[in-house]
Amino acid sequence: MPARSSAVRRHVFISVAVAVLSGCASSPRTLSIDEVERRAATDLQSLFSEPPAPDATISLPEAIARSLKYNLDNRLKMLETVASQQRLEISDYQKLPQLAASAGFDMRDTRSASSSLNLTSGVPNFGASTSQDKGIFNTALRASWNTLDFGIAYYNTRQAGNEALIAMERQRKVLQNIVRDVRYAYWRVAAAEPLQQTIKSILVEIRRGLNDSYAAQQAKLKPLEECLEYQRALLDLQRQMMILQREAADARVELTALIGLAPFSDFKVSRSEKYAVPPVTLNPDDIRKLQHMALLNRPELLEEDYKKRNALEEIKKTRLKMIPGLELLTGYNSNDNSFLLHNNWSSAGYQVTWNLMNLISGPKSVANAKTKADIADLRRRALSVAVLTQVDIAAYQLYQSKQELGIAKELYRVDDGMYEQYVKQLQADQIDQLTMLQAKARRLVSALRYSMALAEWQNSTGVLYNSVGYQPATTLNNRLDLPSLTSQVDSYLMTKPFEENPHFRLPRTKAH
Repeated sequence: MPARSSAVRRHVFISVAVAVLSGCASSPRTLSIDEVERRAATDLQSLFSEPPAPDATISLPEAIARSLKYNLDNRLKMLETVASQQRLEISDYQKLPQLAASAGFDMRDTRSASSSLNLTSGVPNFGASTSQDKGIFNTALRASWNTLDFGIAYYNTRQAGNEALIAMERQRKVLQNIVRDVRYAYWRVAAAEPLQQTIKSILVEIRRGLNDSYAAQQAKLKPLEECLEYQRALLDLQRQMMILQREAADARVELTALIGLAPFSDFKVSRSEKYAVPPVTLNPDDIRKLQHMALLNRPELLEEDYKKRNALEEIKKTRLKMIPGLELLTGYNSNDNSFLLHNNWSSAGYQVTWNLMNLISGPKSVANAKTKADIADLRRRALSVAVLTQVDIAAYQLYQSKQELGIAKELYRVDDGMYEQYVKQLQADQIDQLTMLQAKARRLVSALRYSMALAEWQNSTGVLYNSVGYQPATTLNNRLDLPSLTSQVDSYLMTKPFEENPHFRLPRTKAH
């Protein structure tokens, strides 16, 4: 019977243990369809900004202001910057003394009693005795401050400060790219928007001409070769018009996303010469100056500077870990044990700690930190070469885009003059409808190509600004309401290029 009872108890214990362990086990839970639908509905409500009024006209400053205020990439980098600044504030607390409070209650079912033995005579001194109540409540407030921990926290805080500055430079780079992309997409939309109705009318004429040609082919009113050649010419024109439509649609979709509006939002853009990018005339001396400005202002290079500073701080922190630390201790204690003579007391002391293993690994850790600093320095130098190359390429592209703009303007002048001549010839029945349609399409393509060349020139200027590191960045306050921010952007667009301001550095010495 005892053996059977023991076996039963063992089975019961095993069953309980299995049940407890099963309850502690965790398994992944997939998202339910309701959770996904709620998330999707919430995102659709929060992803996009307040739409403009129906048929509203958006100016270039408003488009840039909307991108600064509502673009999710920019908002993400802003939050990352805020988070890094918060980490800096938190790291400051690591330099303060450690303060800990504790309270507890200990309870025994029997007395904590003991007896003692005289080691000289081997005779017990007296019977069992106690100096402790069955239940004891005690509290303690202790403060400690370690010089080594303070030194390490000091360098950690300096590194956290550099990380916050790195986050700011990354946000500045994202903002520069957004402003450049908005400027380019805006002018592409402005170039294509006025021509949309003309493209539609030409497509209608092309479809009418194709239907007439198909009918003539079926009725055998014209030779087959002539009908097919005519149809091929019209289909080629149709393909060109559809390419133009697609380019315009792509630019509009890109601009809509950049300024934080929902897809298919209804708005127009204004093509104001007021916001034309000021012409930049470049010569070799100007390019050298721009290269010098790029080395002073590019966010990527400034980011590498802060990384180099962090690497140097790491060397100091590694060396610091090799020395002993002095810890100062103090505290206040309370205990309600009735056997104590003093139930409340203060304490103080100090101790020296030294991790001797750091003496062994320290030199190699310092050497590794120095190597990382050298890597950071070399990486910045390699990036500097790339930056200088980008300035050269941007300057050449700006020159090239201005040349292409001049050629596109001349081509439009020629095609427009030819169109006017063809109109007169058509009135005199000297040309057929296909020739007239081709002339109209050529003039339309030339007009759009000229407008797109203007957009490319605007983009080339923006790329040059980016290559030098000149963009609004911290000069614009996206916390303002949209009209105020739009006014601020307008002032920025009217500012002379590369003008000195608190956020843009001009060379103080002659560049070599």
